Amino acid sequence: MSIAIMSQLFKAHLGSTNRKMLAVRLADFADDDGKGIWPTVGRLARETELSERTVQRILSEFVDEGLLIVRRKGGWKPGEGTRYDFNMGALGRLQAAKVAAEGCHGVTHDTVTPVTTATGTGDTDDGEGCHGDTQTVIEPPIEPSDLREGAREAEGQESQTETPQSIDKAFWALVKNWPQFDGMPKEPARRAWHALTADERREAAERFPRWLQLLKAQKKSHTPAPSTYFGEKLWMDVPAQDVVARPANAMAAPFGKLWSAARISELLLPPTGVIAPPTQFQLSLIRQGKTTLDEVRAEQRMRCGWPAVNTMHERARERQGWLCPLALEEVAQFFQQVHRDAEQLAAWRREHKRRGWPFPEGKLPDWSYFPPIEGEGDLDLLVAEAVERFRDQISDYLANRSKGDDHAA
Repeated sequence: MSIAIMSQLFKAHLGSTNRKMLAVRLADFADDDGKGIWPTVGRLARETELSERTVQRILSEFVDEGLLIVRRKGGWKPGEGTRYDFNMGALGRLQAAKVAAEGCHGVTHDTVTPVTTATGTGDTDDGEGCHGDTQTVIEPPIEPSDLREGAREAEGQESQTETPQSIDKAFWALVKNWPQFDGMPKEPARRAWHALTADERREAAERFPRWLQLLKAQKKSHTPAPSTYFGEKLWMDVPAQDVVARPANAMAAPFGKLWSAARISELLLPPTGVIAPPTQFQLSLIRQGKTTLDEVRAEQRMRCGWPAVNTMHERARERQGWLCPLALEEVAQFFQQVHRDAEQLAAWRREHKRRGWPFPEGKLPDWSYFPPIEGEGDLDLLVAEAVERFRDQISDYLANRSKGDDHAA
């Protein structure tokens, strides 16, 4: 969580309550440098009480405006959120733009004087040039704003490659076979089409056939009007073609990042294996007081509760990999390397025992990977917190796995 970025966003003028709410929630995921933001759209929608479509639209706006930088596009599988970083330079200019536009607390709106080397603050030493009722010196926003530089560049490219006539031609080519379009008003759809950027028009046209297929698969009886499709950017409900073609799983080497993430994600699910009743030998040990029924059941649960994990361990002893879900690939990149002789590995072994999880048997490789621990202090506590942090990061993936959406063969 970055308190500094949150503070900047609270002071900034973002244009709407929804935009500010989402921006502040994104800051809650960022580090102090504004980096490392990768919650899923579904999670952001739940936690801000906005629709997923609204979240997608605002995220797209933030990217277009330069406030967010896309570091890595997410996939279409649960848990694969796009990774963003805040553009710290743009964030600083955004805050300055609010002060310049509103004056000091909105009391005065006098002409803004450019900052010179001799005039660095306002009426007092307040860093924002704010005294409570007047404003003397505020640095004006750069014109054209760097915040909009990317969007202006895109607009310039549109003007070079598109004309109103070509945009109209593309519109009619797209809607000519639209279901029930003959009886619909045409002008609202045409205005919504012209309001899109060139990239949005391209995506809307490219994804339109697959959007119709998606409606059919969902057994929708009504096809939204083109004005709704363009205005609400419904094509964003459809994955891009390259995402559709992306495989769901990949073979991962044992004890590597993806392999380890897949293993622990399986352990975070309830056990599915058959827990056999105690054998006659075990019952005799219980009667002799050499063990207890709870201990026997815990041992059986560990050995049989997660058959996929036990198979992963068996294959790892033969140096064979495992087909792991790529939905976990992004979060796995942050797993920490742990040496087999390190105290941290001993702590991970204890955590597995505490949770009743199976731990790889035999000699481990020199290095293996686990969820990153943060801070200092009691190592056992830090490891337990790392597990829960990982659980939270893949909550959408786990929810879909619990519903039977199995991505790990």
